[in-house]
Amino acid sequence: MQESFSALDFEARFLALLALSTVRASGLPHVTIGRSPGLGEWISLLRDLRARLSDTGPGSPGQRVAQAMTEVLARYDEGIPEAPQELRATKNLRDHVSHGGAIPAGLSPVVDTLVGAISDIIAECLSDAALTFADDGSHELRPVVTWGDANVSLWPFMYTKADDSWHVFARYTGNRPDYLAFGAANYRSRPDNDELVAALNLLLKSKRGSDDPRELFRVEVENDLGVFADVIGTPHYFDHPHGFGYEWGKSVSEGTQLRRDYFRVGPDGHEWQDEQGWVPYRTYLRKLSNWPIVASRLRHKLEEVERQLAQEETEQLGWQPDVGSHREAHVEVTEYDGGNPRRKSFSQLIDEVDADLGVETGQTQVFFVNGEAGIGKTRAMVKAALNRARKVEQHQDDSPLFLYVKSTGRVLDDLDAAVNHAVALTQNLTAERVKVLCGKGLIALLIDGFDELLGGAAYSDAIDSLQDWLDALGGRGVLVVSARSSYYMNQYRSSVQRASKATSASVRHSVAQVLRWTPAEIVSFLGDYDVPAARFECLPNGDRELLGLPFFARAFAEMCRSGDYEASYAEGPSFTERLLNHYLTREERKLAYQTDSASALLNRDELRRTFEHVAEIMVDGREREIDSSDLEFAAATALDIDDLDDREGLRERLQVLCGLATESVTRGPIRFRFQHEVFFDNFLAGIVTRHLRAGRVAAFQRLLSRSEWRTGTVSGVVTAVDTELLTDALADVRLPVVQSSAASRDTAATNLGAMWTEIIRKAAEMPDWPIVDATFAGPLDLSHTKVGNASLVNCRLDSLTLPAGTGWKLQLDQTRVKKITAGAEQTDLSGLRGVHHGDLMELLFRPRPFFYRRPDILEALRARGVGIVDAPTTSSAVVPVRVEAARHYLKNLVEYASSTLILKDNHQPDDYRLKWTQEYPDEWKPFVGRLTKAGLARPEKFSAKGSRKIKLRLQFGAANILDEACDVPQIQGFWAAVKG
Repeated sequence: MQESFSALDFEARFLALLALSTVRASGLPHVTIGRSPGLGEWISLLRDLRARLSDTGPGSPGQRVAQAMTEVLARYDEGIPEAPQELRATKNLRDHVSHGGAIPAGLSPVVDTLVGAISDIIAECLSDAALTFADDGSHELRPVVTWGDANVSLWPFMYTKADDSWHVFARYTGNRPDYLAFGAANYRSRPDNDELVAALNLLLKSKRGSDDPRELFRVEVENDLGVFADVIGTPHYFDHPHGFGYEWGKSVSEGTQLRRDYFRVGPDGHEWQDEQGWVPYRTYLRKLSNWPIVASRLRHKLEEVERQLAQEETEQLGWQPDVGSHREAHVEVTEYDGGNPRRKSFSQLIDEVDADLGVETGQTQVFFVNGEAGIGKTRAMVKAALNRARKVEQHQDDSPLFLYVKSTGRVLDDLDAAVNHAVALTQNLTAERVKVLCGKGLIALLIDGFDELLGGAAYSDAIDSLQDWLDALGGRGVLVVSARSSYYMNQYRSSVQRASKATSASVRHSVAQVLRWTPAEIVSFLGDYDVPAARFECLPNGDRELLGLPFFARAFAEMCRSGDYEASYAEGPSFTERLLNHYLTREERKLAYQTDSASALLNRDELRRTFEHVAEIMVDGREREIDSSDLEFAAATALDIDDLDDREGLRERLQVLCGLATESVTRGPIRFRFQHEVFFDNFLAGIVTRHLRAGRVAAFQRLLSRSEWRTGTVSGVVTAVDTELLTDALADVRLPVVQSSAASRDTAATNLGAMWTEIIRKAAEMPDWPIVDATFAGPLDLSHTKVGNASLVNCRLDSLTLPAGTGWKLQLDQTRVKKITAGAEQTDLSGLRGVHHGDLMELLFRPRPFFYRRPDILEALRARGVGIVDAPTTSSAVVPVRVEAARHYLKNLVEYASSTLILKDNHQPDDYRLKWTQEYPDEWKPFVGRLTKAGLARPEKFSAKGSRKIKLRLQFGAANILDEACDVPQIQGFWAAVKG
């Protein structure tokens, strides 16, 4: 039947081209046709041309062709009476078959009869005509049909060649026409005759502009179909009366399914025509993807992930099946700069993701999910993805799916490889198809442990890690990116801010910080395990805080349930140390000479040292898995022996350690990883402690710059190492000595800041000697800290809370601070010296007042006696408002870390959260105008529902534009206009 409908297409095409040629020969105004017509347009043309030719003289070519069109349309309109009711219209049955629908029994002969009847009508029309060929000296002959003394030239719609092959216009592809070839070696031809091409162009509809909504949609559809199409063919475009269509081959398990699909820009946006009518284009993509089947297979995979997590807890930690009811994680969501904080449940965060997927905002939304190891990021993401897959599968729901992408064990893979691994079970999705579905709001990626793909701190330009996906999404869709620490997010932001050229991606960033459980939530959870609240309340403060992390709360409950935790230990080791000992005891038993033996090949101390060396190897290798040969090396190093065989049987027994078989089926050689990141953090703290106590300064500094140290590592080192020894080691660090790259320097600086923050917190006192080269990514709160004569040299601080009272001194030397907080009652801040007020985004005196404009910040600091190094000592120099406004906007654009803004028609931001644009209210629009005029920004149109919007795209990095001494001509011109 497909072949019959292809023949019907050709018959309609041939008769319409014959009729068009007859209209021209009759002296009637010519009718332009689409550049890639399909059956719908050919049939519409036949109806139109029949009316135009009906008034030509009796016996004329026009009358003959009009009669043929009348008969053909009559047969076509009769349809297929034998077909089911909804398929009786000829085009409905043809589209049903083209969409891959089942062919109703017994209809093939009926369709063959229809095609044969139309063929007979056309043959009868031409039966008494003569056919001649005009030769213009080119390779193409011009066919002419003659009735009596009336000639109808079929050129340029058709031509022939000397080899008797015929060529019939098919469609325009690119900037040249394609012709169907009959009797030639190839089934298509593309003439290089410029005269023919020029003549044909006059008879076709004008090509649509690149910014025409229909043309933009057409390009989008063609790109999407290219991803879903069979690799051996390309989609072929055609026009039809309501819009356009494509013929293409879809890859299916049985081979290639030939399809013909119709699209339009309808009253409700982009639409596709199914058998019942016009529906949203997103519905079409769901059908192509077989949405319920995809949901079912993702659900199956996610249930397996949940089972694997539970199995690892049972087999590797000795935990019994989880009896606690699910407790949803809560997050604090902020903008990238920390503004607009709001607390919500993880499901509410998912609702926010849904909302962003459902609208065309012009910017890809990236959520960075941050949180400590053990706080439950993985389970929250898996649960969200699983719940959604079940909902779509069970209720045939049109909601977006969440694709959970696991990064563990995939170090140095790119994101495409990780996504391909995540969708392999669906059998009909690939990374490229997922990009299409993400861009249409049908899938959101939930990427767990993304920094592991990149090898930890090994990446120096973090924006590159997501750039391909952000470019492919084109300002649409949502990515939820979880990393093992906030380090990746900070690196990502820094790489955007450092970029001299603006990135091509259009992105809006948000940060979701996963919060610890409250004491009430901990007690409720422990109650599920029959652990009385009193046992929790008797814990030391540090341990109670630690149980705010769900992993530690579960570990505490399991130890209480199994009898491994005794209340009498309250004055003993910390809970973290007990957990590590419990972990080591289980692993020690696996290395026993015999299952009932009391002695083991490695005792607990040797096993601890082995795991510490394992953590060091992981840091140096920048991944959280190692080969079994590395594990053997770690054991030999821990035992201080050259050959592991010196301890008989150890090499073989090492293979039973926890985690050794993980991923071995899919990842090749057997590899070892810790069951949880908590253990990695604490064993890393152990090896750092050993290096410091042994005076191995170089090894300490190497680890400092190789991998970010999370809370567990930092607190472990600070607790275990003598304060004087540790502070001396930190004070001796000079980053130019240890850095091998910008990323390594950033890592070391961030770790220095975390270490100093914990030391100051623990001692409630700030050292009197300089703290040098540290980056304080989190807040440095000195409000309850004793400060004598302290100084910060070449440091970076996101937030600094000043000491209470007076009499303290804090010198900032080449140190940048974004936010300073003090008490409203503190009128004397003369102890604070060396402030660069131009770096401050906020100055807060709790609970108020609050300053954010540069002149106001300067005045408030001066009034309180602060020593300022970047402003005149008097206030005589008045800076024009437009200059202050430009600096204010650009500083915030740097923090915004995006190269695009979505603006309304009046140039005001579409995003209400960008409140900083409302400062200097009369200056924002002129600021945008000066950026554009200087060539530093470019306004772009984009398609979105509602009122008209534009996308303002920066051409240079905001930090570069903010540099008033920059030698780039466009930036110089901008500042000249601002200051002129």
